[in-house]
Amino acid sequence: MIKTLLTPSRQARKQLLASTISVATMAASAGALAAQIEEVVVTAQKRAQSVNDIGVSASAFGGEDLKKLKMESAVDLGAHTPGLATTNATSGGTPIFAIRGIGLDDFSPNNNSGVGIYTDEVFASAPALLNGQLFDIERVEVLKGPQGTLYGKNTTGGAINFISNKPTDDVEAYVEADYSRWNTVEMTGAVSGALNERVRGRVAMNYVDQGEGWQKDVNTGNEYGKADSHAIRGLLDFDLGDNTTALLKAYYTRDTSTPLSPDAEQHELWGYPELNSPKDPAKVTVGNLDVGRDEEGHGISLNLTTDFEAFTLTSITAWDSYDQEVVDNYGGTSERITDFFQDNQIEQMSQEFRFTGNTSGAFSWILGFNYSHEVVEALGIFDDSFVAYETFGDVGTDLLVADYEQVTDSLGAYLHTETDLTDTLSLTVGLRYSQDERSFDGTDVNTDADGSFYDVLIDFDETHKEDDLTGKIGLDWALADNWLIYGNVATSYKSGLYYGAPVLDPDPGVAWAYVDPEEVLSYELGFKATLLDNSLQINGAAFILDYKNRQSLITYLEDDFSTYLGLDVYDTTMISIPESQTEGAELDVHWLPSEGLEIRLGVAYLNSKVTKAPSTADMRGISDDPNSPNTVDHISNSIGEGQVLAQSPEWSYNGMVGYEWFVGSDLIARVQTSASWVDEQYAALGDPNTGYGPISSLDAQFSLTNADDQWAVTLWGKNLEGNEAETYAFSGFAGRVVYRQQPTSYGVTFRYNF
Repeated sequence: MIKTLLTPSRQARKQLLASTISVATMAASAGALAAQIEEVVVTAQKRAQSVNDIGVSASAFGGEDLKKLKMESAVDLGAHTPGLATTNATSGGTPIFAIRGIGLDDFSPNNNSGVGIYTDEVFASAPALLNGQLFDIERVEVLKGPQGTLYGKNTTGGAINFISNKPTDDVEAYVEADYSRWNTVEMTGAVSGALNERVRGRVAMNYVDQGEGWQKDVNTGNEYGKADSHAIRGLLDFDLGDNTTALLKAYYTRDTSTPLSPDAEQHELWGYPELNSPKDPAKVTVGNLDVGRDEEGHGISLNLTTDFEAFTLTSITAWDSYDQEVVDNYGGTSERITDFFQDNQIEQMSQEFRFTGNTSGAFSWILGFNYSHEVVEALGIFDDSFVAYETFGDVGTDLLVADYEQVTDSLGAYLHTETDLTDTLSLTVGLRYSQDERSFDGTDVNTDADGSFYDVLIDFDETHKEDDLTGKIGLDWALADNWLIYGNVATSYKSGLYYGAPVLDPDPGVAWAYVDPEEVLSYELGFKATLLDNSLQINGAAFILDYKNRQSLITYLEDDFSTYLGLDVYDTTMISIPESQTEGAELDVHWLPSEGLEIRLGVAYLNSKVTKAPSTADMRGISDDPNSPNTVDHISNSIGEGQVLAQSPEWSYNGMVGYEWFVGSDLIARVQTSASWVDEQYAALGDPNTGYGPISSLDAQFSLTNADDQWAVTLWGKNLEGNEAETYAFSGFAGRVVYRQQPTSYGVTFRYNF
């Protein structure tokens, strides 16, 4: 056990130490650059505050940080944020987030993560709504631990805020061009400035065209994993009188990329070892399936702010829509085994009213109300023509089709207060009431491709209504000017859900049953220290999370079809885990030890486990056959006490070392290396097929910038060691399916500021 714990940490330390030494040796060069950490202002508590002045465990990345670390997608955040695990659960199109082991096992379009995602203060109810929006970003805030007071439902793990660059008074513009491996061209640009004395505007655009796929079919030579997308965002900032401002935002995104393909393993279990894919990320077997993606998103939001004498009123109105058509080689084989077709439409409308007290005394408050309406229309098809043909000949049950509509209405009201008890001690108290009503109306059908056979497995129409009261109480102790010690107890809840994927099980009480809301009670103690004349920032936290009714994806043997087909057929669904617990700690260091030298280090530890396993009754009749090797009791035992929770890597590390110096009097050079390492983890509970990792990456870059920051040229590389780790895994219809790490990539970026 000790060896297991020490081995990954030694690997990570060795990698980070080598990176540190290689760059720190350049510190002998003379420099004239500032050696103080710039203050990062965040709105984690719905008002502007320094990230180091609030008793919240948070990682914040400003625009310059995002460029330094080349964070280009939501998934990139995980490599540089202790306690945050990120991955793409399907072929590049569904980002999954987990903070401190709390996130989302299921990637169906109708379900929400336990990590709340916000773009410019608007909640993204589905992960797909993030696609195409993450460019021209001012900052990113990662809030760790339950955020059930200010942010509401679906923040049991935390919240992530993406803040776009806003219009400016002065005219400014930039263009950034990037050319990289696989003949990839990316262009990003923005122009901003005042249109008149009361109106300012900003337009930003992003375009990506990848000429070659980084994967190739070993049989056909076809290429996969090719990006092709574009997006535009416009913002108008108005002064409406002396006390009122308005920010209007509209955006449009389009993604017609060619998805990457996973690899299939263990098909010898069904007697078809030839269906296994090469264990090489760049080599796949897709066959003649015409995989593709056609996704389109657009939306509009209006943020109105009016200052009154006693308070400030903020109104945020938003509407978002996303259409998704995807053909995915989900089974990872050259034959039609769980090829996945999706045609989904997601639409959401939200309204929030927030009152912030304009007080200068010892007491401050925020009162808010919000409403949201979400509609998901989903059509999902699993094509198993190969399995059906091998079993039945020309007549078989080729397709599994899930066709449904889900409507969710949510209400919330919250109060957040902060009271200065003394000059150094403050008390935070928050309370929130949430109400959700979710209806699900759909059918699950087993049919032939030509329609000659048609069997309705599930015809389902149900509505659930629920409410919850969550809160937070915390103490912040400002120890001298440079130390903040904080502790809090907080609760949060995640709304109930329906499993929305195509299934074989004809029992709606099993396959598509409603899964109760989950609740988290968190205890946290942390500190933030600003030392060495503002050149060193150290943040740390330890926490315990008590988890009730964790919504978990499981795989089980479907007895009716297994008996009918004469071989083992597995199905998936969601269940509740009655009780579980996570203990952990995080440490984040940002240090400027000398002029021009910058060091960032992060480490996170998680110890997660089931503390009360589901009973036979909790399994709701899954696997009824008493002679089956995977009966209810067997599955219950596989999810027994002590089982590690999904998306809970025990250790994770990250580090970055950069050094910059003057070249002559007109140029600034910067060399940087960064590394990350994430431990093994599971995508689903109780299923050994879903284990993947560890995942590590060593990145580097070199840049030249002129002294007035008018232009910059950067040479960069990612995954320089060419690691081939598994980045996600699941049990397919006939074996294990895995996604693997992208090979080494490299390129050059040129930026010009007008």
